[in-house]
Amino acid sequence: MKLYLVRHGQTDMNKNNMFYGWTDADINETGLRQAEELKEFFRDVPLDAIYSSDLRRAAHTAEIIASGKGMQVHYEKAFRELYYGDWENRPAAEIKEKYGQELRGWIKDWKTRTMPNGEAFPAFYQRIADGVEKLIAVNKGKNILLVSHNGALSALLCHLTEAGMDGFWRFDSKQGHYSAVLATEKWRTIDCLNHPLCKEEPK
Repeated sequence: MKLYLVRHGQTDMNKNNMFYGWTDADINETGLRQAEELKEFFRDVPLDAIYSSDLRRAAHTAEIIASGKGMQVHYEKAFRELYYGDWENRPAAEIKEKYGQELRGWIKDWKTRTMPNGEAFPAFYQRIADGVEKLIAVNKGKNILLVSHNGALSALLCHLTEAGMDGFWRFDSKQGHYSAVLATEKWRTIDCLNHPLCKEEPK
């Protein structure tokens, strides 16, 4: 199968540098434009199904893309972003001021430390890994689009490349771009990362 990966369009919370894992923000004007550009790009790309995180920013992006193909979106809670607990819906500057020690500790050792009342990273990573393995198993030989979140896509790519939790910071999914993975139950190959929305250059 070929799995296309798309990060949701921009939100105001992105612009304001907020922590907002499960906070259900929608995409803003820039995010709408990004989603429309993705819709036009994927209009002529063969897709068998479109999946999305059930959070609004991802779901709305997926729905716009799907509207260009007359397709429905399958919503999956498994592909939500990491839940930030007490840091949800707060600016990064405020977190640094009020939880500076905890934040530094989490950045240094995200695998064993958990944000106050947040989701433990190993549980988050396993949730994403289980979700993508299920997606691969039920869509053998198909072309699938998944719209999710930066952290979730990073965890997904770490799992598929066997980088594991240690590799979490290696990947950064840009808004308005797409990545793609060729996958079977045994083999996984990165086809492209953060590809711009343009026609493939002739070889």
